[in-house]
Amino acid sequence: MTLYDLMIAFALGCLAMLIWQNAGFRDRAIQLAKQHCERMDVQLLDDTIALTKLRLKKDRRGNIAVSRSYEFEFTSTGDRRYQGSLSLHGKKLDNVDLEPHRV
Repeated sequence: MTLYDLMIAFALGCLAMLIWQNAGFRDRAIQLAKQHCERMDVQLLDDTIALTKLRLKKDRRGNIAVSRSYEFEFTSTGDRRYQGSLSLHGKKLDNVDLEPHRV
């Protein structure tokens, strides 16, 4: 096994770890979106959420962590779909926004 083979194996291992870790954050984001929708008396549609942005960002204390932004759809009446967004900074919920909707 050459050094090149080891580098390729290491890169593939890192990629697999990143994919596995992102799946965990996605599951957490779905759970948080469901909880927020329940509190706001709306329904999360399709139980899905889409990653829209991934970047490094500083928090209030100056610590750098990965910031993930997700979008999802919800409904309040069952007739129309509305957009919502959710941001995670590291493992913590940073922000949830819901598009103006009918009650």
